[in-house]
Amino acid sequence: MKNTILLSVILLLLFSCNNNSDINRETSKKDFTEIKTDNKSKNLQGAWQLVSFYNYVNDKIKDSTISNANQKQIKLFTDGKFMWSKKRPADSTEWFAFGKYNINDNILTEHVEYGSLTMDNIMKLRKTFEYELILSKNRFSQVELDENGSRIYSENYIRLE
Repeated sequence: MKNTILLSVILLLLFSCNNNSDINRETSKKDFTEIKTDNKSKNLQGAWQLVSFYNYVNDKIKDSTISNANQKQIKLFTDGKFMWSKKRPADSTEWFAFGKYNINDNILTEHVEYGSLTMDNIMKLRKTFEYELILSKNRFSQVELDENGSRIYSENYIRLE
């Protein structure tokens, strides 16, 4: 439990945001919570941009935050591999990770093989990350769950290509 709380705090700090964004405002709370997932649409292959975060309390969205346009985060998926990077004005190479992923029963599992120095420190605690996956053709959310299966927070993405 301590590792889950620590990791959640670290990830929230990593993705600090503000409400200024050049992302189209159509990516509202409703857009991501009403996504219908079916087995035919489980194709993450492509490029995705992080547009918002949700924090949950008792499995309900407590608040949402629009991503900071100055710190873009892009996630790429191929057939079995993923990579993400986050633009940080102070150091554009500081935040990235690469690894394998799979999807099984609406669960996205990422196995990080290597990453930036900061990710290497996180990987000392764990290298495998599991998320509830909410996926449609042009949007997806990866939802962090606690040890009881309750939602903690989500990262919400739109498809770039």
